[in-house]
Amino acid sequence: MSSMTSRERILAAFQGQDVDYLPCSVYFNPNLRVQGFDCSHAEDRVRLALDLGTDPVVDFGIPHSVHPEVKTRCWKEEGDNGKYPLLWQAWDTPEGRLTQAVRITPEIRDWQEIHLDDHAGSNIHKPLLETPDDVRCLKYIFVPPTDADLKPGAGGRGAWVDLADRYDLPVRSLYGMGLALLLYMMGAQNAVYFAMDYPDAFNECAQIIHRAEMRKIEFSRRAGAHILKRFGGYEMTNFYNPEIFRRVVMPCLKREVEYAHELGLLIYYRIVTGMEPLLEDIASIGFDCIEGGEPCLSNCTFEEWHTAFGRSACSWTGISSPVLLGGSDEEAVRTEVRHAVDVFGRRNFILGVTNSIRSHFNWQNTLAMIDEWKSIRLGGR
Repeated sequence: MSSMTSRERILAAFQGQDVDYLPCSVYFNPNLRVQGFDCSHAEDRVRLALDLGTDPVVDFGIPHSVHPEVKTRCWKEEGDNGKYPLLWQAWDTPEGRLTQAVRITPEIRDWQEIHLDDHAGSNIHKPLLETPDDVRCLKYIFVPPTDADLKPGAGGRGAWVDLADRYDLPVRSLYGMGLALLLYMMGAQNAVYFAMDYPDAFNECAQIIHRAEMRKIEFSRRAGAHILKRFGGYEMTNFYNPEIFRRVVMPCLKREVEYAHELGLLIYYRIVTGMEPLLEDIASIGFDCIEGGEPCLSNCTFEEWHTAFGRSACSWTGISSPVLLGGSDEEAVRTEVRHAVDVFGRRNFILGVTNSIRSHFNWQNTLAMIDEWKSIRLGGR
């Protein structure tokens, strides 16, 4: 087979087609600084991956929108424990006010407004949603994006398309976060209690998020995406009962997959831990690829993962970032690379890592992983 570009190789693997060699695609945390590359910049992340000989993807995201009648303001207060100050944000909507407060830890000391991410979810002081009555306001502060949100560039095609075209890489849109957004709004404990205490209101929250993310699928195609990423790491059974996944999450996922395929886009689901009781459910949804997994920190081995997904989807998984890349045993990393290839083979598989590669990891472990993969791809095994 003739040589393929990274874009051709990744897209072929997603579709179960022959590839010139097993692709390897890893991702770097923005805090990583190595070999003159500053991974807080997208282009440096891409160039570092290419310098290692791997197959990077280029990412972009489309923000949700806010109803034009909503007024917001932010302010800071002293913390109640004297350690961390608080960042408050208020949203005044046509049906009432919502407020959220987070502790300002060193990682988010520059925030001027609340971001819906892990830092917010893990530093909740006052959750955004506390009762079912609050949900009527949520639909005003989390609404489907509009054409004005599809920026910059003509037709919304931004710098990510130029970067991807320069190196012939696939473009990926992180279009959907699902229940993770409720965790970011409320904190994990509050989100789980809300799901148990107010199931109908919880489902309505999920539907509000789903409607916005369906619009993001359409906008992702217009913005030049080849692949859609749907994050599902906080929808698993280490947070919620399996019935909540089946009743609330699965119907949304099926509609999202169907719509993506109608638009000619590939779509994958990222999971990490807590998926063991849901493997058959996830396999039935129709995703082109399942990504992530955590063989060292979950009860799901490579063999169980491959049994669940091997006949229905590409697998994008591999080396445990926190345990192996963050550990001190290079030979264990090499052994795990060989084990992954033995289980998954070289078709319908992308060798990856379970979480981002971070600044405090021993960089030699990452180099050992890449070196072992190159040995296998060149016929060393």
